[in-house]
Amino acid sequence: MTSLENIQKFVNKKMVFCGIDVHKHHWNLCYFCDGMAIEKLCIESDFNKLLKHTERIYSTAREIKFVYEAGFSGFHLHRQLKAHNYDCIITPPNRVPQSGDKVKTDKRDAMKLAQFLAGGLLKKVHVPPLSAESDRQVLRLRKSTRSKLTRVKNQIKSYLNLHGITWPKENGNKWTKNYITWLNNLEFEFSSQRIIVEEYLNEYHFLRDKIATLTRRLREMSKQDTYSKKYKRLVSCKGVGLITAMTFLLELHDLFRFPSAEKFCSYLGLTPSQYSSGEHVRLGHITREGNAHVRSVLVESAWTVIRHDPFLREKYDRIKAKGTNGKKAIVAVARSLAVRLRRCLLDEADYVIGVG
Repeated sequence: MTSLENIQKFVNKKMVFCGIDVHKHHWNLCYFCDGMAIEKLCIESDFNKLLKHTERIYSTAREIKFVYEAGFSGFHLHRQLKAHNYDCIITPPNRVPQSGDKVKTDKRDAMKLAQFLAGGLLKKVHVPPLSAESDRQVLRLRKSTRSKLTRVKNQIKSYLNLHGITWPKENGNKWTKNYITWLNNLEFEFSSQRIIVEEYLNEYHFLRDKIATLTRRLREMSKQDTYSKKYKRLVSCKGVGLITAMTFLLELHDLFRFPSAEKFCSYLGLTPSQYSSGEHVRLGHITREGNAHVRSVLVESAWTVIRHDPFLREKYDRIKAKGTNGKKAIVAVARSLAVRLRRCLLDEADYVIGVG
């Protein structure tokens, strides 16, 4: 079906589904209607060209729905399509059904997306407002900077090990002011060795300052009208601080999109995987699907919360007493903590210690 007239007649007053395989320099498109692919093409990564082609060819369709996979391109294309009154979803790549094909091409990927969209088989990613997404990037930049700082620390440690230099244990913990002073005063046989340590330390101080700046920005953000009330609800739980609370707010954005606590925990990847066969049901490790940012801060905060909340402490001890390790027990606590914090925001109430 190639001619403009034939396509317009075929799609007249029908639903059309378009799968887009997004790449940096080009997009592969597949328009799907009534169980068949009616057009496949590749265009430049240009929204105006996509818009002109769609409006010129498919103007007679009742509605056109678009889909593309979440990835490097983010939500920009989604927002452009929405601004022109087109329905569009972004689907997580790991949740796209597998067809079993051994041949994988961009055109086939676009066609699969269109087919699965038509069949209602695709999950969709929540798209936050642009303002919320921008605030979220501050949080994620801080996290990535912390990872870089950890890498620099490991590089310094490795370099010292290479030269048989160790920090005396009797001097206390590493990465204190005393430790940094000790690093600054180390003497080496060759000047190039001293230069390497100095460069590592320059990067260390740069990253520390950057983290401090981003942390201050998050603290200022927590006082804004958009977040302040919800933030205070979350930090009313002893053990939940600035980073956990702001991660909860910025990463999740709208809690009303989760109809139940089970759906919420599933999104966080805190639900145990399940293997069922006949009458036998075996629970495994948590799925680790969904938002890893929230999951990691909840687990980290759970270690502190159990020192203040007797109910969660009892849960931790009870699970650990069954022979499991502390990590599994704390994940179970993190799941309960997530449900409680969600409830605080939905009920607009402070955290209550010791209530199940």
